[in-house]
Amino acid sequence: MCGSSGGFLLWDPAQVDIPQRPDDPSLYPESDPRRWYDAEYAGWHARKHAMPVPPDGGPRGRLVEAIVPGHHPYWSEYEQGLVTEAGQLGMGTRVHHCGWDSERQDGIVGEIIRRNADMVIFVPVEPFLATESIRRLAAAGIPVIAANQSLEAESYPWIISWTGPNDWGQQRLLARTFARLMANHGDYCIISHKPGTSPYLARVWGIRTELGRVAPAMNCLDVRYTDLERERSRMAVLTWIERYGARLRGIVSADDATVMEGVKRALVEGGRQDIICVANGATRRGFELIRDGTLSAITYQSPEMEGALAVRTAADWFSGIDVEPIRYLPASVVTAAEVEAYLSADHGLESSPCDVLCQILSEGRLDDLAWFFDDLHRRIADSHSMSLDYFRGLVMEMVSGMLHMARVCDIDGVAFFGGYETLYRGFVMRRSPAETLEWMRARSVELLDALIARGATSSSMVDRLISYTELHYADPLALKVIAEQFGLSAAYLGRLFRERTGNTYSKFLNELRIRKAKTLLRQAGMKPGEVAKAVGYAESGYFSYVFRRLVGMAPHEYLKRQAASADDAATGSDT
Repeated sequence: MCGSSGGFLLWDPAQVDIPQRPDDPSLYPESDPRRWYDAEYAGWHARKHAMPVPPDGGPRGRLVEAIVPGHHPYWSEYEQGLVTEAGQLGMGTRVHHCGWDSERQDGIVGEIIRRNADMVIFVPVEPFLATESIRRLAAAGIPVIAANQSLEAESYPWIISWTGPNDWGQQRLLARTFARLMANHGDYCIISHKPGTSPYLARVWGIRTELGRVAPAMNCLDVRYTDLERERSRMAVLTWIERYGARLRGIVSADDATVMEGVKRALVEGGRQDIICVANGATRRGFELIRDGTLSAITYQSPEMEGALAVRTAADWFSGIDVEPIRYLPASVVTAAEVEAYLSADHGLESSPCDVLCQILSEGRLDDLAWFFDDLHRRIADSHSMSLDYFRGLVMEMVSGMLHMARVCDIDGVAFFGGYETLYRGFVMRRSPAETLEWMRARSVELLDALIARGATSSSMVDRLISYTELHYADPLALKVIAEQFGLSAAYLGRLFRERTGNTYSKFLNELRIRKAKTLLRQAGMKPGEVAKAVGYAESGYFSYVFRRLVGMAPHEYLKRQAASADDAATGSDT
């Protein structure tokens, strides 16, 4: 396989030896890797249901329909790898973006079933809601390759294969790199992924169990979830520095961009830039933090390679080749020795400093503005090959983002930036990038003051989203549509919601609708099908599935149980 950049994407997709499962993993202590066997090797031992038979003729001319969560830089590159690899193999593709909406994803599955697709590559919005969609595709005789996110155990028997990152393998490799950087001794802390998710288990216990094996002298002082948010990460690190002092020698982060921005600032403020940091990620910002010495290593996975892997697996199945139940991306780690090779592939910065600036403004963090512009100036100065046109485009993107925020919040953008002539003088006629960024900093402070005065910072955005949802839960809701009404992207609003609540918007919406449904079933005497429509579900079957997942029983079972409880209560009062 070849990527669009010309680099080879060739590897052995099986590449792992699967040990025998312990009789009861739960009997082992958390420090023992055998305790986490079912999480690490999920899907490898699934007993497959009757699978479709590959049609004659091989992959050429077949149409693969891919379902991905939404529009995001990662999924754009994933799509690029998928489409490129499919084209080289003579296969067609159709990619569906779900707008981070599980119900929309379920509707796309219905459309694909009606078209009788040749193959589906399925990346779920919410893994806990994916099983029913996968079963529907399998029941229609459509082969499914799931990808990227670990599924629930009951999903694996229905799929041809699962493809994606070897998260546990990457954590073990990162742990060994970390141990080497720490000379196999010293205490460390972990900033974790969201508790209860598969990345949390891998990025905490994959690290801790491997370090327990290769560097038993290293001790974990604390594990903390910071909502993967910059300021909370900064405060966590400052707390660790104060509490543990010189004992703290290392930090492992679940994220190499936003979280590490907070970590970097805390290390500077605490005078502890000697602390060795490693992280998960592979964003360009992570590479830059390796180059400036903040990070010593990050995990690496290529979204383009992941998309190509899913298509290659589909092609192997069409060719009649036995496909492993799991196909991993190769596990790899990038350190200072390799980082320039990754950074030299581009002459700019990470995907969009505009996103970071708009987040700081939306969260009302005045102190972070100075940090942002100082750091941006240093990175631009370090990027010796950045063109003038690229720099101007970067500034124009940030100005556009700020103007958009002002317009959405009914603030006069011209008051801050002036008309086109003033704007031109503001950033084109400046004598140096430093002067231009100083002008941008002043405009940003003015806009932030106006946003705070109007109550338009992120907490109010999330409050608006919650209030809007509580009022309109019975209507067809899609985060993409709501985000457009708020003047934001779906990815940004979804991330903002997740950082503030610890929950995805899709899960929040489903939980709200099911709470309302339980009330209607108890009090209104409505049938389950009527309740489904009353709380916003177009398909009663999907409503029943979500209800069962969240309540533990089907709607009609819940109705019977409530009726029985009411009869018992009435009988008790009579006696």
